Amino acid sequence: MSAINYTWLEQYARISTKPALNPIYDKHLASLRDAEQARDMLTAYNEHLRADSLQTAAVYFMHSVRGLLLGIHYINAMCDSLLDLSLDNIQLQLIVKDGYPAFHFQLLDDAEKPHPAPPANDEPNSVLASTSARKAMLTAYYGEQLLPLIEGVALAGGANTGQMWAQLASILRWFKTLAVQMEITDQEREAVIQGYEHVITMPPEVMGLRKNLLKFKPVEIDSPYQPGEKVLMKSTCCLYYKVDGGQDYCYTCPKLSKAERQTRYEAIAASR
Repeated sequence: MSAINYTWLEQYARISTKPALNPIYDKHLASLRDAEQARDMLTAYNEHLRADSLQTAAVYFMHSVRGLLLGIHYINAMCDSLLDLSLDNIQLQLIVKDGYPAFHFQLLDDAEKPHPAPPANDEPNSVLASTSARKAMLTAYYGEQLLPLIEGVALAGGANTGQMWAQLASILRWFKTLAVQMEITDQEREAVIQGYEHVITMPPEVMGLRKNLLKFKPVEIDSPYQPGEKVLMKSTCCLYYKVDGGQDYCYTCPKLSKAERQTRYEAIAASR
C-alpha cells in the first residue's frame, strides 16, 4: 500500500488538514447528529444553494457527504496508514466561491495511525485477514459514522433517508472505475474492488434501510462532451433542477426520456 496522498484527498474528497478560508459556517461535524443543529446548517447552506426547500437542501448535502465516502474508501484500500475520519474529528466548514456554496472537512487531529488491516502477503490466511479487516472497517464507518449523520440531516430537512443514501451509489461506482485506470498496485486495485463489492452487498440494516440502495444496474449513455465515449447515467436524480431558482435536469439524470436526452445531447454538443 502507499502513503496517504493529501492532495488527492483535498481535490476529490475536500478533506484537509487545514481550515478553509473565510467560512460562513463552521461547526463540529458531529453536531449534525442533532436535528436542530443540522437544521441550522441546512438553513445557512440554503441561503446560497437557493433550493426550493430544506428537504431538497438535505438531499443535495449528500454531494458533500460523498467526500467522506471517497475518503474512507481511498484510505481503506490504497493507504498503509489511517486518518481519523470520524464525525468527532472533523470540522465542517462552508465557503462560497463564485456564488456557489461548498463544504470542506477539516481534520482536527491529523496524525496518521496504524492501518487496521495487516499487510497481505501471498499466503491465503494473510490475504483473508487483510480483506476481513478492511470489510469490517467499512461496515463500521457506514453504520457508526454515516448513518447518524444522514439521519440527523434527513430529520432536520424532512427528507427521505433512502433518497439520501441513493445519492452515493454513482460516486461509489465512479471510484471503482477510476481505480482501474489509476497507476496503483494490483493489490490496491483489488482492495478498491473488494470494498465496493462489500458495501453494495452489506445488509441494509447497517444503513437503516430495508434495501441496500448502493447497488444499481449501471446504464451507459453517449457522452456529449467526448464524442465516441460513454458516460454513466446517475442511479437517482440529484435534484439539481430544484436549486438556484430552478435548473434543467442533468444530462445524466434518470428522469430524462430518451427523446429529452437526445435533445440535451445535441444542445451540449453544439455548444462545444
